[in-house]
Amino acid sequence: MAEEAESKRRPKTRTRILTICQELFNERGAADVTTAEIAAAVGINEGNLYYHFQRKEQILEALFEAFEQALRDVATADLDYGDDPRRYTDYLRGWFNLMWEWRFFYRDGGAVCRLAPSLRSRLKVLSDDGQDQIRRALDGMKAAGLIRATPEETERLMVNAWIVSTYWIDYLRSRHGMSDITRQHVDWGAAQVMSLFLPYTTPAGLALAGIGPPPMRE
Repeated sequence: MAEEAESKRRPKTRTRILTICQELFNERGAADVTTAEIAAAVGINEGNLYYHFQRKEQILEALFEAFEQALRDVATADLDYGDDPRRYTDYLRGWFNLMWEWRFFYRDGGAVCRLAPSLRSRLKVLSDDGQDQIRRALDGMKAAGLIRATPEETERLMVNAWIVSTYWIDYLRSRHGMSDITRQHVDWGAAQVMSLFLPYTTPAGLALAGIGPPPMRE
């Protein structure tokens, strides 16, 4: 009975494989982690690993499904607040939390698509959906009086925010030679995106975000 209870408490092998692969890929990159290392980290032999996933491509596809759901949850998280304007205060942070939790997809996108070519078209669809949700959120922020922008400015803001957030880790690596990305680096990226919003943010939006008005020039 004790063994049965312990078995119920332990996560299923497939789930453990995916959890550990996410950690290993975040740390070292999907291309640099071998199936032998995955099996050892999970505490199984390679034959057992192949029972669940015959190729690394299948692991990446399974991880992408979880990433896909996480991204859609973040993109629509503000809807849970109804008409409360506070729905937007954590919206940006949610996107960068997602980037941290799934940073290998952002950092190693080219390598991931080479290992799992089927993900290329799925990434395109997911990106389109994500941008549509950001447009919706920005329109909601305008309706709530938190930002003030023309439709053309809103579109530029959406595109620029998407570019900075999506390629922030690539920028750190190519411009600053950073290979070990920390949570502080992700927070830095969030601040960069926030700066894009400031020219369009109303006094009400600044107050909601806990940001004082800019100092008056003499």
